[in-house]
Order: sequence, then C-alpha cells, then structure tokens
Amino acid sequence: MLWTLEEIGLPYEPVRVALRPGEPGIRSPHPQRKVPVLEDGPFFLAETLAICQFICNKYAARVLYPTQPEEQAIIDQWLSFTLTELEMPVWLMLKHKRLLPESARVPAVAEAAAADAQIPLRMLAQARTDRWITGENFTLADIFLSHTLSWAQAAGLSLGEPLNDYVTRCFSRPASLRAVEMNNR
Repeated sequence: MLWTLEEIGLPYEPVRVALRPGEPGIRSPHPQRKVPVLEDGPFFLAETLAICQFICNKYAARVLYPTQPEEQAIIDQWLSFTLTELEMPVWLMLKHKRLLPESARVPAVAEAAAADAQIPLRMLAQARTDRWITGENFTLADIFLSHTLSWAQAAGLSLGEPLNDYVTRCFSRPASLRAVEMNNR
C-alpha cells in the first residue's frame, strides 16, 4: 500500500500498530487484526489489493491501474496470478522456513510449498520481464509481483537472472525506496 501511495505521490500518515497478542500499542482495526488498512475520512477498507485499487481509482492513478478495460484486464490477470498461484506457496514456504517460531515450523510443509511454487515460477520464467510485466508501463501488477518474488528470494527459491533483475529494477524505483524508508521508521 505504501509503495502505491508513493508511486502516486499522495500524502499519507502511516500508523504503527501492535500485531502480536499482548504487544503494547494501538491495535489494528482490521477485522482479523492484520495490516494494512486504509482510513480515508470515514471510509474504512482492509486488504492490500482492494486498498491499492481503491487508491488508484479514487485518485486517478491511471498509469498504475488504467481505466481502459483491456489494459486493466491484463493487469488484473497478473494480479490474480500473483495472489492465487504464486503467493500462497511462497508465503507458506517463507513462514515454515523463517517466520514461524522454530517449534512451529514443519520442514515437510516448506518442501511441499517449494515444489508447488515451481509451477508458477516456471511460467514466469517464460514471461517478458525485460521492462515491466504488462509491457511498457509500471503498474500495480509489478508492485504485487515483485513483492511476492522478493518473498520467494527470502525463502531461498531460485528465480533465475531475468526475474532477479526484474525484482531489482522494481525495488530500485524511487517510490519503492521511499516506501521502504517510511515502513522502517
């Protein structure tokens, strides 16, 4: 969400929230106590993709998420692929290799998730990533895909040089760098 806001150049006020039980601080207003959430005046929205699409639609970020149905459909195709085919096995693997407490990690789950991730990664290896995933313009699809691929890298999955270059190119964008800096404050 922060990266989308930075790409558009919208002012925003991030709020740190306590995510773990017993952790002091402000609780997330998300129904499942997760992040991110968006509060835009009285309007409240949860879930990253919905938030990013709302921001693009409300603030006319037409390069990130154009209104032309064919262009939007291609972006939606890549968003759907990322969130349904790639993210689940990558996130599951990352949790069982690095994020869960060691006592809760199940190596067999990490291995099965790594195998499942190979199917979408093989498909991505055939995609043109010499510029951006949908063509000449950087879009929401690039934000979501590169973010998920960075999790794959963190989990130890081999992406190959073209996908590694793509991730580096995405995360080298000034808006990404500002979002990371803002998130780390």
